[in-house]
Amino acid sequence: MYFTNTPSLNSMEAMMIRTPNGVQRGGGKNRSPYKYTKKDCDCRFCLYYRKKNGCTVPVCPVLDIRLSCGAASFCEAVKSTFSEVKHIPFQRRLSRIYQRKDDGAMIFQNSNHQRIFETEKHNLYNPGNRSLAALYLLTADHPLWIKTKRYIDRSGKVDMKSVHLGDISTDGYALWKAVKELQTGEKQISLCELSDSNIISDRVFRLIVQAVAIARFGATVLNNTEVRND
Repeated sequence: MYFTNTPSLNSMEAMMIRTPNGVQRGGGKNRSPYKYTKKDCDCRFCLYYRKKNGCTVPVCPVLDIRLSCGAASFCEAVKSTFSEVKHIPFQRRLSRIYQRKDDGAMIFQNSNHQRIFETEKHNLYNPGNRSLAALYLLTADHPLWIKTKRYIDRSGKVDMKSVHLGDISTDGYALWKAVKELQTGEKQISLCELSDSNIISDRVFRLIVQAVAIARFGATVLNNTEVRND
């Protein structure tokens, strides 16, 4: 009841199918197999870095490499994922939440969320990025996890038709809609709805945008494992 199917307003799918380093030229499959270190990825060595102004490009062209060696933060990955979104209310909310020092960089809701996610991830066989993102959302809400965990196969896919949510919270329902969009690609949540704190709480907003970042960049964004103390 909270979500629309207006094509022009639904952009989660567009964010997920963009390549992680979409602004980069000459990268991708032709990259060197060299394994970069955090020291290698010091921004001061970059051609786009200026001593007085710092980075001179809006999105890091090698963010995926920096994430893989721990030189970039999860917060930076989230902001990069949505950097091309022109919806002003959404960008305002994103900026407000990720400027807060107390919880802007937190990946997992609490230690229980992290423990269940890590355990279930290791039980999966070669899961795709979207499956990991869906698992991240499902394990963030205990009632939702209880209702869905038995319907997840070894690859991380959820048997949507077998899930019966029953009595579930508004937050849990919003997370479920995001899981459906991650897995099926069908439009479930609009940017307008994500921007509205009366529909999507700050907690759920953070979880959804972080899940989209996981779907786009993969497990490398989870190198930083800060947790909340809820």
